[in-house]
Amino acid sequence: MRLVSELKRRNVFRMAVLYVVTAWLVMQVAEVLVGLGNLPAWIGPTVLGILAIGFPIAMLLSWFYEITPEGISLEKHVEPGASITHITGRRIDFIVIAVLCAALVVFTHDRWWPAGPSARSIAVLPFENQSPDNESVGFLATGIQDGLLTRLSKSDTLKVISRTSVERYRNTSDSVPRIAAELGVRMILEGAVQRAGDQIRVNVQLIDAMTDEHVWAETYDRVLSASNIFMLQSEIVGTIARQLDANLVPDASSKADGMPTQNLAAYTEYLRGMKQTDIESVESMHAAIEHFEAAAELDPDFALAYVGLADAYLGLGAYFVGGLPIDESIALAEPPLMRALELDTDLVEAQASLGLLRALQGDIEAAERAFDKAIAMRPNYARVFRRYGKLRYNQGRNDEAIQFLEKAYALDPYSVPINFEVARLYEGSGRFEEAMEHFLRVVEIEPKHAFAYVYIAAIHYLAYGRVDESLIWYFKAAENDARSPSLQAGQAIAYLEIDDPDSARPWVDKALELGPETFWAVWSSALLNLYVGDEAAAQEDARTLLQHYPRNWGALRILRDADIAAGRHEVARSRYARAHRELTGPDIPVVNGWNYFAAIDLAPVLLQLGETERATDMLEGALKVMKTRPRLGIAGYWINDARAYAVQGNSEKALDALRTAVDAGWRLHTWYHLDLDPNLESIRGTPEFAEINALVKADLEQQAERVRELEASGELASSRPTGPDLE
Repeated sequence: MRLVSELKRRNVFRMAVLYVVTAWLVMQVAEVLVGLGNLPAWIGPTVLGILAIGFPIAMLLSWFYEITPEGISLEKHVEPGASITHITGRRIDFIVIAVLCAALVVFTHDRWWPAGPSARSIAVLPFENQSPDNESVGFLATGIQDGLLTRLSKSDTLKVISRTSVERYRNTSDSVPRIAAELGVRMILEGAVQRAGDQIRVNVQLIDAMTDEHVWAETYDRVLSASNIFMLQSEIVGTIARQLDANLVPDASSKADGMPTQNLAAYTEYLRGMKQTDIESVESMHAAIEHFEAAAELDPDFALAYVGLADAYLGLGAYFVGGLPIDESIALAEPPLMRALELDTDLVEAQASLGLLRALQGDIEAAERAFDKAIAMRPNYARVFRRYGKLRYNQGRNDEAIQFLEKAYALDPYSVPINFEVARLYEGSGRFEEAMEHFLRVVEIEPKHAFAYVYIAAIHYLAYGRVDESLIWYFKAAENDARSPSLQAGQAIAYLEIDDPDSARPWVDKALELGPETFWAVWSSALLNLYVGDEAAAQEDARTLLQHYPRNWGALRILRDADIAAGRHEVARSRYARAHRELTGPDIPVVNGWNYFAAIDLAPVLLQLGETERATDMLEGALKVMKTRPRLGIAGYWINDARAYAVQGNSEKALDALRTAVDAGWRLHTWYHLDLDPNLESIRGTPEFAEINALVKADLEQQAERVRELEASGELASSRPTGPDLE
């Protein structure tokens, strides 16, 4: 206590407050000066380091020295009666108040009158094709723009907007200042390409959007060849870097700044493939594969063509795209990707794709190494930040996912895939209104993006409980990608919810026709067979699913129910042991966000086998996991708390949780859970359960009636799928 009193008397606490507030103000001023003066980025961290070192020095000086009327003296030389520390303390208080007022002014200015973008921020607009009768010149212009972006994005001091976000300004009449404001940059690079015979002319101009004045402009005349195109890109980038005083990260590979191919026809095929992959549909991915294969055939050493081929295969295996089973898509993607890395191990695009491939294979450490390497080589590559964010989201590390996705969004604000992942993150966090806004933005940017329609449908179905409304959006998804088995399956599941298996069946048949082993096709078939009472067919579908998705809780549950009904509890336990050793091994069961559904389904089996303690641990673990998740939505736990409580024998909590879920909007697989689910058997005969069941069925009957009205009015298309191969 005496030490604290002495610290107060010597104004050490006051000096600490004054130092911290003043240091914060100095950092704000330094940040502004760095931005306005186009100073090196290392100045900010250096100032922060100096201020951090100065803090303990200031505290020591405050302890050992004292301000007196005669000047500064050592505290031990000042007589107690002559000390004026109390007067000095009041003066420090006034200084602190003054500095706080200054800090408030700076904060208010930053909050409501933020400074403009840094001079080291740039967007390269689509180059104009000044030979509109020549399609190849259009792809050549895109290639030059793409090459400039690739090289500029290697700068660790520049903010470079990605191609997909600037594409919307092709042939725009918007002013340069408006474009720059929308993209959050200060510098705009415009260009045009013209061809006459074997000659090309490229005009470029760098514009400062703050003043709307030209910083630099140049015209380049070259003989048309691949080598000249890439040399031209390097020359332009070097000039821009000098104009903006930007550093370019040196590449570990000498190939990275060179020519990706000497074959202009191969490069054109590659660009055509990249244009198709942006649409992200089954049809566009198949078209992209054809272009990438053509590019690789024209130039067998064209590494980027192999990366594009691998990405297209991985895109076909994406969960909702469903053009290929995931294991097949991985098997097809790995050889071309390895070929690309063999040609150039430091190719950034290949490292970003390697990260995705390894993540899908479950090798998270290898995925992280690849992503980190790609970021180090190209700090402005939006795609790798998006994929890294998606990995973190799938791991349940949402805070990190947000950081990566926000970085990707800043670099590519009009990117359909990035907006899509941001929306998925909101949806998975239970922020459904924000998710809906972003999904709607996706279809505004790209009206043919079928999977955004799927997620809009899913929010209506799984979050709002509006099966009728979801069908409108499921149909829009199917219309925009008639070759996707996943998109034919969604409405089939919704039709089962409103007791219409006849309308569901054509969609299931179409999904199986398109992808007989893809997840959503087989899952919708299993649900339909279960709904109509064909248990043998449902079990066969479940076995098919487990061949490709050995840990899938839905397939495991269908087979579990059959085993419970037949008294084959050991068989059921053995099947779960193969899929989830962490639940059935000799150690304490590990329940997490990946397996808590399975834990709840396995618990009644273990109780029948006398493994009461293990079953209890799993149910408690699952209930703990659910406290961290939203109840509804794609990533929701739905009524699994009620299912866990019912298995525990806690009927009151089970019924309360079920009622809460129904009131919130749960309407997913209600026909299964309310009529068939063994987990709810202990409460199924209670009056309250019957009341809840009646309420749900009445609501779904009303929604079924609305669906029939929508079909009659033409607002909802026919329940029969359409496509080029259907009669």
